[in-house]
Amino acid sequence: MAMNAIATRVVAGLWLLAVASSLSGVARAQGDNGFLRGQGRTDLSFSYSMDLYDEFWIGSDKVADPAVGEITREALNVHVAHGLRDDLDLVFSASWVDVENDGSADFDDESAFQDAVGGVKWRVGAARRLGHGEWSFLVAPSVKVPLGHYENDSQTAIGDGQIDWRARGIAHYRLDSGFFLSLESGFDYRTEAPGNEIPLHVTLGLPLSAGITVMPFWSQVSSDGDHDIGQGDFPGVDEDWERVGVSVYARIDERYGISAGWKQTVDGRNTGDIDGGYWLGLVWKFGG
Repeated sequence: MAMNAIATRVVAGLWLLAVASSLSGVARAQGDNGFLRGQGRTDLSFSYSMDLYDEFWIGSDKVADPAVGEITREALNVHVAHGLRDDLDLVFSASWVDVENDGSADFDDESAFQDAVGGVKWRVGAARRLGHGEWSFLVAPSVKVPLGHYENDSQTAIGDGQIDWRARGIAHYRLDSGFFLSLESGFDYRTEAPGNEIPLHVTLGLPLSAGITVMPFWSQVSSDGDHDIGQGDFPGVDEDWERVGVSVYARIDERYGISAGWKQTVDGRNTGDIDGGYWLGLVWKFGG
């Protein structure tokens, strides 16, 4: 292979590290649903997540590079949802992220507090009967803010380092038996170089018993970046991805529960091919 081709792959791999590091752990693993906590009730959860990949897309071509090797991304996440009213939740999440790689180029590891996301989730009107269940629609505006001046344009950047204004809506249908289907979408306005994004998340809820719910999901994010990796500055790349996965929530009692999940990339553009993404968390419920 010519030296120019090798150099191109290595440089592209460096940018790819930064692209993959812009994702935010559990917060980006699965879309939200239409359930609300109720006035005066609070859910507090802590989770650990890990993503692994050793292949990535440059444009629409999937490649591997020994200089990059395998990327390991770990995060500690906190999520809080508090019911201000029966139809209105206040939500907050934040992450501490560590990114490492085992490639021959021996890039420096990076770890720091990443971003915080704060917003509300409001049900528009009352839930309506439809067939053997109830249908509802919610709006969920939020803002993502960096928690510090972390490195955002290097081989092991942990995030994109800029503010996002997110306008999301959630359509939610729940059968009387407990099965549910949620669809979340909207528009994320990104204030600096990264392209604006259109997310689409579909979650199916399958209650296996009174205390265990399995939730398979499909997620897709499309950005309006204007070039591929290696054709310009990193923040402006056109990053798209499609993922599938499943999460499980197991209720221990009325106050405690355990959450866990898995995800995998199905297709992408200028992003990492995550072939192993996992998380495990503990949930506390207060009030009510």
